[in-house]
Amino acid sequence: MQNFAQKIKLELSGVNQVLERLDMEREKMLQLTREMSRRCREAMFALHREDFVHAEDELSKAREILEEINKLKTESPQIYYSGAVSSAQTEYVEASLLYSILRRREPPGLGELNVDPQAYLAGVGDFIGELRRYILNLLRKGELKEAWNAFAIMEELYVELSKFSFPEALTPGLRHKVDVARALLENTRNDIMFFERSQELIEKIEKAGKWAGKE
Repeated sequence: MQNFAQKIKLELSGVNQVLERLDMEREKMLQLTREMSRRCREAMFALHREDFVHAEDELSKAREILEEINKLKTESPQIYYSGAVSSAQTEYVEASLLYSILRRREPPGLGELNVDPQAYLAGVGDFIGELRRYILNLLRKGELKEAWNAFAIMEELYVELSKFSFPEALTPGLRHKVDVARALLENTRNDIMFFERSQELIEKIEKAGKWAGKE
């Protein structure tokens, strides 16, 4: 019995070493995910400004960080499967999809982006919000046809996301994203229709003005 406490003491010392290592890895992971999220946000800001060179640079740096983060999947799964990693991957998916549609390229898939399925799903959900911003920019430039085309994509993605009926634990936050997407869809449809009717009214007024000038 004399060695009873000593044995536990040795075990606790080993536990302490493991936890210290995990804590260091956790801090490193948090720094990486924060930096990756920042790069993705910078890329999206640049994309909406149509500064594609800067956006490509930011996405490239985000991809490098993602590769480093993904190493934790096998090395330290306790750290990898935390909310911070999923959140950063979600932003990467969102930024990558926005880049693809603005550059008129095929959307990248799950394997190409090398993210977890839940992050891809969440990224598509958030991308619907970016599509709304894209559509509003198109309307400001008077590109009605392109706005309707983008809206069709927005609507189709919403329908597809609505089909997922897994438990919240398996697809965290998805139901909320679908609810938000539904509201965005209705608001965007109304915005496009309002713009369309305004354009029709302007054309009628201009035609009436031309006829009045001929009389």
